[in-house]
Amino acid sequence: MNHPDHFLPLFLEVQSDLRAFIGAMVRDPVTREDVFQEVSMVLWKSFAKYDPSRSFGAWARGVAARKILEDHRLRARLPEAFPPEVIEAVAAGFAEEHGRGAWRDREQALNQCLELLPERSAALIADRYQKGQAVEELATETGMTVEAIYQALSRLRKQLRECVQRRLGLLNN
Repeated sequence: MNHPDHFLPLFLEVQSDLRAFIGAMVRDPVTREDVFQEVSMVLWKSFAKYDPSRSFGAWARGVAARKILEDHRLRARLPEAFPPEVIEAVAAGFAEEHGRGAWRDREQALNQCLELLPERSAALIADRYQKGQAVEELATETGMTVEAIYQALSRLRKQLRECVQRRLGLLNN
């Protein structure tokens, strides 16, 4: 069974690819962010079903493809940007495989990066991704707007991704 603590490192590793995949299929920026947030929550809630012998990124993109198709069906009155076959082809094009050792290195780097975050930032990440709190709930608790929470989370994910990449020697700075 997958331990909930393993979700965040896996998610942070694939989030930019996941955003790119969703962005390739969803033109409207508000809808794109909504789809990304919905996919993130589905991934978190169904993490126990994830098979760790398979690529987390491929699994996440499969969930995203289904969410995009669902969004297209819900918005059927608007012209569909891409047919389902194109969405599936793009999903296949994003496929990647990483060795299990690389995931352990990334997880260790992520944990080190999380420790470097200011307490308030670390709490926001933990509340959203480990506890699964809704953005609206976080906004109410912190006195911030929903948009400000989304922006803060986006900045923190970018900061963590860059920190992990630096620790793994993937960035020159």
